[in-house]
Amino acid sequence: MASNQQTSFERSLELFRRELSDDQIKQMDGVNQKSLNDTIQATQNILGRRNDLCKLTRIQRFLHAMEHVEKLVTIFLNASDFVAFIWGPIKLALMVATTWTDAVRQLIDAYEEIAEALGNLAFFHNLIQSTDHLKLVLEDYFSDILRFHRSVLNVFSRPEWKRVFKWAWGSFRREVKPILESLKRKQALLSDDKLQSHAIFKEVQDSDQYAKDQFSNLQTSLEDIRSTLASEQLQSKTIQAQEMKAYLESRLDVSHSRTDLQLESQDPVLESSGNWIFSDSTFDCWERGNSQDGSVLFLNGSPGSGNIGYTGKSTLAKKIIRRQKWKKASGSPEKSFLAYFFFKHDAADQRTTRSMLQNIIIQLVHADETIMRFAYEKLSTMEATELGDLKKLANDSLTSRLTATLVLDGLDEAIDNEPDISINWCLNELLTRDGRLDVLLSAYPQIRLDMVDAHQKDIERFTKEQAAKIRNRFELTEQEEKSLIAKISTTSQGMFLYVKVVLNNLAMMDSIQEYQDELEAETFPDDLDQAYDRIAQRILKMHGHSRHKTVKRILGWVICAARPLRWREIQSRFCIDAEKETCNIRNLRRDSCKSICSSLVDVTDCDMFPKIESEQVISMVHESATKYLVRNGTVNLLREHTDMALFCCRYLSSPSFTTPMSQDISGDIQWEYFGFLDYAAAHYAVHIQEAGASETSTDSSSNVKAVKAAVVDLENANFREASFTTGSDKTAQDLKSAIQDNVLVVRTSMGLQRERLKTTQSDTIEGPLRHKCHRVQCSKFAVGFSKEAVLKKHLAAHERPFRCPHSDCFAHTVGYATSKRLESHNEAFHHNGTKSKIIFPDRFGAGLTGEWDLYEACNAGNLDEVKRLHCEGADLHDIVRTHVTPLCVAVEAGHAHICRYLVDNGVDPFHFKLKSRIERLPVSRAIKRDRLEILEFFLQNGNGPDDSVLTKNIARAIHANRPAALGVLLDAKQPKDHANMATLVADRIIYLDDSRSSRARVHSSDATLIHAWFQYLKPEFYNQKGVFIALSDSTEYKIWAEMFSNERLFLHDALANRCHSLATFLMDIGSEEYLQLITMRLVSSRDILEALITNTRDINYRNNMGESPLHTTSSGAIRVLLESKSVDLYSRNDNGETVFSAKAGSHDIETLEYLFKADPKLAWTPDESKQGFTPLHHTMKNPKYHRTGFYLPGRALRVIKFLLTCSEAKRVLVAFKARSNDADRKKLRDLARKEMLKEALDIMDLISFNSV
Repeated sequence: MASNQQTSFERSLELFRRELSDDQIKQMDGVNQKSLNDTIQATQNILGRRNDLCKLTRIQRFLHAMEHVEKLVTIFLNASDFVAFIWGPIKLALMVATTWTDAVRQLIDAYEEIAEALGNLAFFHNLIQSTDHLKLVLEDYFSDILRFHRSVLNVFSRPEWKRVFKWAWGSFRREVKPILESLKRKQALLSDDKLQSHAIFKEVQDSDQYAKDQFSNLQTSLEDIRSTLASEQLQSKTIQAQEMKAYLESRLDVSHSRTDLQLESQDPVLESSGNWIFSDSTFDCWERGNSQDGSVLFLNGSPGSGNIGYTGKSTLAKKIIRRQKWKKASGSPEKSFLAYFFFKHDAADQRTTRSMLQNIIIQLVHADETIMRFAYEKLSTMEATELGDLKKLANDSLTSRLTATLVLDGLDEAIDNEPDISINWCLNELLTRDGRLDVLLSAYPQIRLDMVDAHQKDIERFTKEQAAKIRNRFELTEQEEKSLIAKISTTSQGMFLYVKVVLNNLAMMDSIQEYQDELEAETFPDDLDQAYDRIAQRILKMHGHSRHKTVKRILGWVICAARPLRWREIQSRFCIDAEKETCNIRNLRRDSCKSICSSLVDVTDCDMFPKIESEQVISMVHESATKYLVRNGTVNLLREHTDMALFCCRYLSSPSFTTPMSQDISGDIQWEYFGFLDYAAAHYAVHIQEAGASETSTDSSSNVKAVKAAVVDLENANFREASFTTGSDKTAQDLKSAIQDNVLVVRTSMGLQRERLKTTQSDTIEGPLRHKCHRVQCSKFAVGFSKEAVLKKHLAAHERPFRCPHSDCFAHTVGYATSKRLESHNEAFHHNGTKSKIIFPDRFGAGLTGEWDLYEACNAGNLDEVKRLHCEGADLHDIVRTHVTPLCVAVEAGHAHICRYLVDNGVDPFHFKLKSRIERLPVSRAIKRDRLEILEFFLQNGNGPDDSVLTKNIARAIHANRPAALGVLLDAKQPKDHANMATLVADRIIYLDDSRSSRARVHSSDATLIHAWFQYLKPEFYNQKGVFIALSDSTEYKIWAEMFSNERLFLHDALANRCHSLATFLMDIGSEEYLQLITMRLVSSRDILEALITNTRDINYRNNMGESPLHTTSSGAIRVLLESKSVDLYSRNDNGETVFSAKAGSHDIETLEYLFKADPKLAWTPDESKQGFTPLHHTMKNPKYHRTGFYLPGRALRVIKFLLTCSEAKRVLVAFKARSNDADRKKLRDLARKEMLKEALDIMDLISFNSV
């Protein structure tokens, strides 16, 4: 027996053994086939007594296969204990599953599938002993079987496994799918007829060359199988898992990457600092679980002894976390789980129990596929996630793991009574104990940092490292350095924060003398408060009035802020004047925040944009610094909240914010003006509330009144068109919604301007480009994402949070906006049994027999019958009778599960084979009957419809007056090109050839649904009530409004085709000038034209193509226009053409005669373009004229004759000659000769028209 083969088998067995717990190994010890049979019989007896009989005899085939595996592996493994690992896992799984019959049945089903793939092992019992290639096959079989056993045990070894069985079994099926596929492919390799014959007659036909060739290819084939299956499984799992995790992160408002970054941040001290914790006897007992209360370890110390970034409580916690992660990575990932959370006083998303639970759940989701799916189904069916829901979800998830370690740091930094809530949840619900933070935790094993010598030595090491830098800066002697180290270490009292603050302050001294003065007994700080005082004196009093004012303003903003501010946000506060609506970037501070505020603040790099100063997050160095500055009066917290409330209210009331559609942001308003928008929009209410919390003094009372007045102004600015009650909850909520809508409009406008100018905003104030969520309460509202695609997935979780629990369903990742819609979907697609028959209209053949069986089955919703008929050859595309397909029948009857089967088998819901009766399209019936679930399924199936099909069905929903169906069509797919979609939809609305029942709708003037469609495309053009409010002078409005007038005469076509609803819509959105111009095109009455001209503000108004009324109106209207003295005859379109050139190109001789009479010079005036063509050029060479294919030589000739015989003929020819080549000139001379235009020919000779 070759040693390398033995090593391979042993390696697979050792890997399997490592993933088992000690208890599992003990339970498997000595198990063989006989003891397993005894367990099977006992299991059958238990199930029988419960009247839950299930055929355990179905497992016999699997047991026979395992018997062959045992015999074959024995050839290569002499160790007797391996037998237990073949039979033991089966016994363990059956013993646990016995408590739930449904689990036993599913387990037996899985064993049967494996048995099916192991059916040919008997052929190779003798052959394997002498064929090295088949030894590799056996090794592969053995590895697959052990992996299968491991997957089974992962399901049934979970604590409380029944609670998560549904999701654990789903994960099991996904894990074993590639194992089964691998076994089946190996079976196919070994099932070759000639190869099996060789196996049977091996002793007779030793030299069979075919078998040798087959054997030599086995190893390559096996490697291909492994790599292919691994790649397919990984790709499939990864895509779906990424989508589910992204949804859960959005739903829980937590970023897993941020959790990791908190742990990965490096401590600026020696690597060995804090390692003493691992030698501590109390920690050792906790880690091993040997102490009496070994599940809890309380690590505490003086306030400030655990500042993040220094070797105190937080850094020790991080060291413990890293150690636990290392231990987990080196063992089986299934055995243990580690979760952690860092409370932080100045971070809104890190100081509550809710935040802690959200982070724990997300960490579980990323570590455990079963928990991911469990959490996905739970959260995707909830209206909202209350604290109780999060507690239960976290509890259920944590207790489903064999072992779990939870590390909580900074509990003293949580707000209000949140520490009690968090600890009570851990001890009461996770560990079933009572407790209060300091009082009850003190009864548990604990380590007090201020009483640990090793912790004090860490402080001394850190002090020495920093003192060395100070020695170099101030040229200290060795003795002076030692004295400094001793002085600080002795005074620190175990507080790293004290050491950090004092050393940083000393290092910031400007001279040796100042440094020495700080060390004097009367100035050297004895405690943390005195250390803060020394810094405050230095930065507030020693740098003049300007710096004093800057420091106080920054500290005030940072302390009162509802979340940590970015440096660019602080800079923007210095620059923005909300009352004047200006942003003066000359007020930017030239120094960094750290150099301004020294050790009182911490500066942290942004996760998304590290090393960019504007994105740095500013926070107070510690909560104790905040309390000190408030206590000594440096920061008046009430005044700061009042100032911030007033600023935010005025800022959010400014016209730039409340009426952004009328603004050209690149011109009227600076980019930088919106630099504080993210903070103000999200947190203005916090400061209003805080400012109104105290009215004890005259000053505060007047401040409260000022804030209340500012709030009223804010409401007035945002509720111009609605009544409201100041101070009511509804008004407050409506105000938040209005502000959120305005933020979206501002961001959209800025994005459009950025694209138009191909530039980015100022990083100093606005920061680099982020793709931000528009939900004000979302953590991604200000943070955003680096990629737009990620934002779209995030928004989908907001907008369609309710997801189908069936992973193979389109609604699993698409979701619904309401739980009611999800319930309707589940009823339509996932109901059990067949619905009662719904009577279908007689004209569709309901009730007939014979060839109509498929229709009757679809009408009744009998999926089994539909499948049977399909297998027997029934045509799912049949359209013989009245041009109705089975899919139409199923749609009409509302049987979504039948529709899904038909579409999955190739029936197209969007296209019909015959051109007649197109209203019988399945999608058309779904729209008309309001079968919303079925319609959504059609839209989400595959890649969905293209824009052409989508626009046609949007028009159908509008014609049919089906607002709900229109909503589904709009939500299902965002158009790639809004402009193209807009004109396509308008065209479909006018010309859609649909049923007679929809035609009456065309003649209605109700444009409500068309406005609903357009509001979907351009929400910023509408207010909250859906009223069109876009201002005609805004750039964006002009682009869209004139799109309908320039590409085609939509209003003209709508009126001509009696499509009054579209005509009403176009008149609703059209500007006054636009409507007047359109009317000029359409009317012929001189009186009406004169009235229009008289009442038109700008007779020379130019549309988006630069065309004035002269360019667009008829010859009759031009005649009336020319009578107006204010009309501009030389108005040019965007191609630089005068109206004379344009009309010459269209050969409009009547209009040309009117224009020539008004001003003869027009006849030879060239275009203001690169070519500089004259009207004569346009007459002879008109690309548009030739492209349409309509050639009218008579009309063109009349214009040419007119130009060559008019009083300006010489100038016409001179201008033409200057801008033409020899061929053009020859062509014109030949034409003049042919038409016998003698005067023109004489002029040509006179001006040397031809070069020859």
